[in-house]
Amino acid sequence: MLAFWHTREDMPHKQLYRWQWLRSIIINKWAMGLPHINTPLRRFLLRLGGINMGKGSFVGMHGYFDDLCTHRITIGDNVTISFQVTLVAHGPKSDPSNMDIVIEDGAYVGCHVTILPGVTIGKKAGVGAGSVVTKDVPPGAVAVGNPARILRQESEDA
Repeated sequence: MLAFWHTREDMPHKQLYRWQWLRSIIINKWAMGLPHINTPLRRFLLRLGGINMGKGSFVGMHGYFDDLCTHRITIGDNVTISFQVTLVAHGPKSDPSNMDIVIEDGAYVGCHVTILPGVTIGKKAGVGAGSVVTKDVPPGAVAVGNPARILRQESEDA
């Protein structure tokens, strides 16, 4: 179900901003303020706010998810996002054609991580705590640091 306050890429700016206050309350106040035991309700509220979210994913508390361009955030199945994670899907970028944040199936994002626009975190990849992700993380890789760098790459055979 697509709510009438959800965003799309082809919307004029006035219409894009119109319901931002409501998306902000749903996503960053209600959903992120819930204790860990209410993760099904958190997933429901994130989806209601316009974020594309797969099944079985866990999102920790007190994060900040972009409430202006929610259509640009996609979280796959069985993803674990720890607490106080920030997802920023708008702002200046050298290539504005791709501002999407995609976290693919089975990925893990540690606490206090910031993910910037245009980043894809691959299938079963991991991002260490406190990292700032500015570039794509390949499937099966572990990235850490500020800016995040690949620490380890799992081979395709394993």
